[in-house]
Amino acid sequence: MKNITRQIAIVLSTLITLTVNGLANGLPLNGLNTGEISDRFETYFVPAGYVFSIWGLIYLGLLAFTIYQALPSQSENPRLVRVGWGVVIANLANAI
Repeated sequence: MKNITRQIAIVLSTLITLTVNGLANGLPLNGLNTGEISDRFETYFVPAGYVFSIWGLIYLGLLAFTIYQALPSQSENPRLVRVGWGVVIANLANAI
């Protein structure tokens, strides 16, 4: 039962992450998307706006991982059990 809870938590947190980040670009804050907001800050730690395109690949990988770990045959996979709650925390941090 606890592994099913973990699997569901990963699916839900991934959906939250994708929704929030989709809305951040679909419904820009004050008319600015995430990359444009980042471009407004002149620091060495903020990449150029085009760099944010990598997030499409990252989210595709996250979605693939989420589907894979949700398979019934993966509920007892020790690697997935070990990283599962960390993925949930990372997803929620990303959404925040």
